[in-house]
Amino acid sequence: MRGIATLLQKVNATRLAVMILAVFVVAVVACGTLVAKEKETSKARAAVERAGAAQKYLFIFFYNGEDEQTAAMRAVFTRATDKVSKKAGRVEINITDPLEATIIDEYGVRAAPMPLVLAIAPNGAITGGFPAPFEEKQIIDSFATPCTQASLKALQRNRVVLLCIQNQRTGLNDAAMKGVQDFKSDPNYVNAAEVITMDTADPAEAKLVGLLGVDPKIAEAMTVCLVPPGRPVARLSGATTKEMIAGSFKAASGGGCCPGGSKTCGPAAGGQAQAKSAGGTTPAQQPPQGKPQGSGK
Repeated sequence: MRGIATLLQKVNATRLAVMILAVFVVAVVACGTLVAKEKETSKARAAVERAGAAQKYLFIFFYNGEDEQTAAMRAVFTRATDKVSKKAGRVEINITDPLEATIIDEYGVRAAPMPLVLAIAPNGAITGGFPAPFEEKQIIDSFATPCTQASLKALQRNRVVLLCIQNQRTGLNDAAMKGVQDFKSDPNYVNAAEVITMDTADPAEAKLVGLLGVDPKIAEAMTVCLVPPGRPVARLSGATTKEMIAGSFKAASGGGCCPGGSKTCGPAAGGQAQAKSAGGTTPAQQPPQGKPQGSGK
């Protein structure tokens, strides 16, 4: 009898294990099917992935229903993107399409005025946002320099940016990087800052150099401190220290040394920042513009 009882226990245990395994397999398959289904059915997601893989821009035309303005803006969108088709893709997305809900919420455009165009760089940064009425030139001019793209990606993650401007001809390069590296390696700031190096002599960065108002022939290395949404708060000529950099951000944020005056540094919850509406919808993070407010020297 004991042998039979033991055998039954083993059989029941085996059945239970098989049932648990079956449930697990079904769950995994179902999850994989849902993920695959989203990838297959979301035009926007597929277009973003294709553009990134091809190192191209993507212009997304968001709309809600059809009317005269939508038709007129679609015509502008088509003409503009036709002119840059060699370096950019395009896709049209109806914000009422449930299959596009994830990416619509990701970019924060659900409540935005429609139609709306977003320019997405190959690295995923938003380099332009244009609510109707917009012009062809706005779309075409939204191509950003490599350092602008990198800066925007960091800013849209709610990080501060240390834009290190130097080359082989500038002096005090190592001294300028000393404070930057010390700041970046500090545990309080390591997840809150991005370090980007730019050469003012690089023709590909001419647009950003002009926006920052930096002399392309600067004699000494310069460090520009940027905070979201792309505001330069200081430019430090020559040597830097961690304290100098932290002080610049602290003064700009009203007491904290992190974006928004936060006492705890780190990327914003939810990853990439969403687009905001302020007199028309534009990305929350904009390309750096104008001259910094302060100077380290």
